[in-house]
Amino acid sequence: MNIRLILLFCLSFWSGVVYAYDPHSNLTRENKLPKELENIGFSDVTGKSLNLDIPFRDESGKTVRFSDFLTKGKPILLSPVYFKCPTLCNFHLNGVFQGLKALDWTLGKEYQYIAVSIDPKENESISFPKKGAYLKEYGRDGAEQGLHLLTGTQESIDALTKQLDFRYAWDAEAKQYIHASGVYVLTPEGKVSRIFQGIQLEPRDLKFAFLEASSGKIGSFVDKFALFCFQFDPRKNKYTIYAYRMMQFGGAVTLLLLGAFLYINWRKITNNNRQGVT
Repeated sequence: MNIRLILLFCLSFWSGVVYAYDPHSNLTRENKLPKELENIGFSDVTGKSLNLDIPFRDESGKTVRFSDFLTKGKPILLSPVYFKCPTLCNFHLNGVFQGLKALDWTLGKEYQYIAVSIDPKENESISFPKKGAYLKEYGRDGAEQGLHLLTGTQESIDALTKQLDFRYAWDAEAKQYIHASGVYVLTPEGKVSRIFQGIQLEPRDLKFAFLEASSGKIGSFVDKFALFCFQFDPRKNKYTIYAYRMMQFGGAVTLLLLGAFLYINWRKITNNNRQGVT
């Protein structure tokens, strides 16, 4: 009798557990972000012209304006970060430099890279050694002319991040900034050309973005032809094969081959007729 009662209890217990378990619960449950992350991230400001007459401090402590870097006529890769970030920013900066090192273009020659601190408490005492460390890691001559680590007041930081609609917040409990990771590609005129979110950047995507931002003023014919066959897909956050362009290219090649075939045959027929007449 006792054994029967125990078996009956176990059966009731496990049937309740099985009934309570819903294998689709994770799919049907609302997927909501925590409140502290609701207003954090990037917005699509592609095509927006920025007012970059904003004062910052460079690694030497000199006051510069963001617009000063536009006079060099090169596309700009821009990261909003902060240099004493204990986690995400270091991964982001390391990921950016991995992509830049794999790129066959040189920082300072074909493009510039600017990292702007979102922490108004940071200054050149932090940005100067940080720049030296990344220049050493990058290891190419002349790169110091293209790498800029800027710090500034809260007013300057707000003036830049509000235009970019880059949203972040200070977490008082964790004593760090909550922010997303990504980069903006700017044209030499200060217009947002592309936005890449995430930590890792593919060299091919960087090259295509710089080509677009420069309006074809940098890069070889092969680079420009490759870009012709690709298109940026914001859903995948990278450049993908553009099927329509490939069809255009295939059609053009077919016409060229057909034209060459007809021309060769026309020449043969013309030559044969001339030989027959003479």
